Amino acid sequence: MSLEEAERILVASPPDPLGHAITRVFRPLLANILLDNENPKFHVVRKNNKLIKSVLQRLPESVVQTLFDAIDFKLECRNDSEMIYTFGGDVQKLSMSDNFFSYIEEKLRERRLGTSRFQPPLASRVELDWKERKDALIQEIRRDIDERRRDINESRLAKAQDALCHDDFTSVESLKEKSRLTLLNRGRLRNSLFGCQHFSLRRMTHGRAYVCKEGCPADFLEAHWHLFTGRNMLYSHIAHLTPDGSTAVHVGVEHGYQYNSIPGTVNFRETIHFSAKRVNEESGALDLLEHPNQPRTACVYCGVPFSKLFI
Repeated sequence: MSLEEAERILVASPPDPLGHAITRVFRPLLANILLDNENPKFHVVRKNNKLIKSVLQRLPESVVQTLFDAIDFKLECRNDSEMIYTFGGDVQKLSMSDNFFSYIEEKLRERRLGTSRFQPPLASRVELDWKERKDALIQEIRRDIDERRRDINESRLAKAQDALCHDDFTSVESLKEKSRLTLLNRGRLRNSLFGCQHFSLRRMTHGRAYVCKEGCPADFLEAHWHLFTGRNMLYSHIAHLTPDGSTAVHVGVEHGYQYNSIPGTVNFRETIHFSAKRVNEESGALDLLEHPNQPRTACVYCGVPFSKLFI
């Protein structure tokens, strides 16, 4: 799927139903295949499934078909004449599907949060082709240096965390992977954990980065991570878990940052804190939505400077 195809979807679709469809239908389908590809129940979806029909009814049929094509689900007719979507793709290529959805989500987010002023519009096919080639090159370079960069960033994060309490982090090192999988299996957190970086876990014995209104006790765990979505954008996430890391209690406020690389604009070469958002996990409604639109130098949760995070 090309960026041009993504632009056609954005033009043809109402924004809210499109974003809802990706979050409720296509992201979970993609996640299930990636997490448990050997499970055959994740390879088949009924077209008349109640959730599928409800969520996708406000989208054009051509858009629905394109979104299913993006994750290699093909429409087929079973022997009993029931129409089903069947996965027949290559799991190794699904990272491109994730990038495709991320691009659409980013464009929708720009429209909602008014961040489009930080980025010039895609004016022509020439610019689209150039961006595709540039993104492909960047991805190739990032794959080559990913291991080295991860080691460097983990070292920097460790130094920043020392200022909180080193023992709070080292005492739960054995629970990091378990806690990450617990969060990954929670629907509303799944998207932010795919491709996340700097995942850290601490027991809140000596304090916490996020003071929650739920009043989690000091033996609970606090997980923190960053998600880079491209185009100089970073999202900072936090969540609290039970002491053994088996249950996610709640998420905190999601903070969005974007580095302004456009010469001649306000706050050029500065990182802008453009959003602070918290979603009610039961209703899906926004409990908090603010647009500070102010320059910031470091992540509000871990205190690591953006000059290091954006490397």
